[in-house]
Amino acid sequence: MNKRVGVWGAVALFLGCGLFPPAWSATALRLHPPDNQQLNFSALSAIVYEETGIRLEPDPSFADGDDPVDSLLDGSAELAIVENTRAFEPGLRSILPLYQSVVHIAVRKGLSIADFAGSERSLKLQIYHNSHTARMVLDLLFERASELPDRYELWQPGNPGNPDLLFYVGPINPHNTTWFPEGFTLVPLSRFDAAGAEFYIDGISFLVPQLRSTRIPALTYSLPGNEVGIDALAVDMLLVANKSTDQSAIYELTRVLMEQKPRFAAVEPTLFRWMGADFNARDLTFPLHRGARQYFDRDEPGFLERYAESLNFLVYLVVLMFTGAVAFGRWRARRRKDRIDGFYVRVRNLRRAAGFDDPKRLLSELEKIEDEAFTGLINERLAADDSFRIFTELAEGLRGELQSHIADDHATEPNQSVP
Repeated sequence: MNKRVGVWGAVALFLGCGLFPPAWSATALRLHPPDNQQLNFSALSAIVYEETGIRLEPDPSFADGDDPVDSLLDGSAELAIVENTRAFEPGLRSILPLYQSVVHIAVRKGLSIADFAGSERSLKLQIYHNSHTARMVLDLLFERASELPDRYELWQPGNPGNPDLLFYVGPINPHNTTWFPEGFTLVPLSRFDAAGAEFYIDGISFLVPQLRSTRIPALTYSLPGNEVGIDALAVDMLLVANKSTDQSAIYELTRVLMEQKPRFAAVEPTLFRWMGADFNARDLTFPLHRGARQYFDRDEPGFLERYAESLNFLVYLVVLMFTGAVAFGRWRARRRKDRIDGFYVRVRNLRRAAGFDDPKRLLSELEKIEDEAFTGLINERLAADDSFRIFTELAEGLRGELQSHIADDHATEPNQSVP
């Protein structure tokens, strides 16, 4: 542990000296690394800094053995590498799967599970670095394997005795076997559940979507048990960020990881050679960070391009409706004008008959025309516009003339009655 912290401190000093000119103003991101995998962090960080100007610094809480998820949540780190089997946390977002780790299982040589049947002795299990994936596989194994005893105890370094069974979750790396103790042998899961051998190969992803079957090829490790191929389970190791981490910094970090993959694979071929953008985001425990999603969707058509045909149809429909509304309005106005013209004709005919016909009858006809016109106005069959105003003025003028004729007739009636 102290050796790793020293390396991380040297890396931070190395990057802080400015040996590589940043492409723009530098951003510092604190990374909580996986404590079970020895990464060549100095070389990886140098590539990131050279391409983006982002300084990767070690999370100070790493030396205290803090959980990487807790470091993200309490703000001591902006980035962490965690197993995809971790429980969902609202404040965390995925960037991308970096590499895959494999569940390595080793048993003490000469161990017989039958020795624990009917015995008060518990099976001692060691889980390296408190791996959540190892705990998940352990629970699954004890649930399915009838040969295993009913109880077990977790063994930690410093506890009395030695473990009987150990779980190590890490990438397949024949150059890193410091976790493997003397007197043990590698075994597949079917070692304890022979009846479920096919399940661990073909059916595990249906029960636990975050896990998938893999195989450690024969002679990969110079370790007992690997003389033959070993069926195992794999889990993605996610690069995870706090939700509040700067979006542009995550975009640039995602870009350099994707575009400089050959350089990363050259430094850590066992880790980064399979890294790519062809993963399914729905299989990740944490949703994608906005910066990462922006990078992966950079070539996707925009909103206007994606819905161009629909928008064209909507615009056409709006124009069509507007044109129809304008045409309807004009038709209605013309119809109102035609109605008011009819009233003009009727009033004009009354005026022509004013000097010959009975003025009282003509006045009665005029009032009927006015009543009809105002009823049409109330029912919105006529508009209160200039045409209607002209009609009212015309009718009012005719009313005055007729009333004048009626008054004149009343004035002459007494004189006609004198003998």
